[in-house]
Amino acid sequence: MDELNKIFSSCKKDMKIILKKLQEEIYPIRLGSQSILSFLEKIKIKCYGTFLPLIEVANINIIDNMTLKIQPWDRSLISPIDKAIIDTNLGIMPTNKGDYIQINIPIITEEGRKNLIKKIKKQIEQAKISVRIIRKKNNQSIKKLKLAQDLSKSVENRIQKITIEYIQNIDNLFLYKKKEILKI
Repeated sequence: MDELNKIFSSCKKDMKIILKKLQEEIYPIRLGSQSILSFLEKIKIKCYGTFLPLIEVANINIIDNMTLKIQPWDRSLISPIDKAIIDTNLGIMPTNKGDYIQINIPIITEEGRKNLIKKIKKQIEQAKISVRIIRKKNNQSIKKLKLAQDLSKSVENRIQKITIEYIQNIDNLFLYKKKEILKI
C-alpha cells in the first residue's frame, strides 16, 4: 500500500508542476499596461559596467491602461533603456521625452485577440498531453506492482480521477484567459 501512496503522490506532484508552469506562462498575458509592466521590470539594462534589471535603475509608472512612464534615476540611462526595450521585441516602441521614456501600448484588434487565444490554446493542449503522459507513466508503474486485477483497476480509476481533475483545472484556466482577452 505504501507503494501505491507514492504513486498517487508522484502523480499529483507531477501534474501540479505542469499546471503551475502553465499558469506562470499564461497569467502574465494581458492586453494593457499591467502586462507590459511585468515584462519591463525584468529587462536588463547595460549600465555602470554591468547589467541591472530596469526596476533597479528607474521608476516605472502606469499612466493609464495603455501608457507607461519610465523615469530613470540617472538621465544618462535613458538611451540604454530605450535600446533595451526595443531589443526585447515586445512590439512596443518607447518614446524618449528627455527626462523620461513613454510607452504607448497599441490597441490589439479582434484578429490579434483571436491569434493570442490560438497561441494560448496550443499551450493548453500541450499541458493536457503532458498530464496524460504522466497518467500513462503512473499506470505503467501500477502494472509493474502486479496487483490483483480488481485492485489494479481501482488504482487506475483513482489515477484517472486525478487526471480528470487536472485537465479540468487546465480547461478552467483557458476559459478564464479567453474571457479576459475577449473582454473589451
